[in-house]
Amino acid sequence: MAHAIEPTDQMLHEACARMAERFHWADDFEAVMQDRVRSRLVRIAARHPTAAGRAPAPPRAPACRPFQPPTSGIPLFDRKRAASGERDDD
Repeated sequence: MAHAIEPTDQMLHEACARMAERFHWADDFEAVMQDRVRSRLVRIAARHPTAAGRAPAPPRAPACRPFQPPTSGIPLFDRKRAASGERDDD
C-alpha cells in the first residue's frame, strides 16, 4: 500500500490559489477549507499538483479506419439473396 502524503499548509495554499484561478472561486482560503467538497478538491490537488494542473488531452484519431465497402465490382454480400433464404451451400 502506498504511503499517503499529508500536504503542508503551503501546499494547500498553493493548490487553493491554482483552483481558485481555474474555477473562479471568489472566497478566501478559510472559506474554501470550510466547504466540504472544495476542501477535498484542494487536498487532492495539493497531493497531486501535476495531475491537477494538466489540461484534458485532445481527442485522438482512431487507430484504424472504419470499414468501407468497395465501391466497384461485385458486392461481397447479397442482402436480397440472403433474405430470400438462398444459401451458397445448397
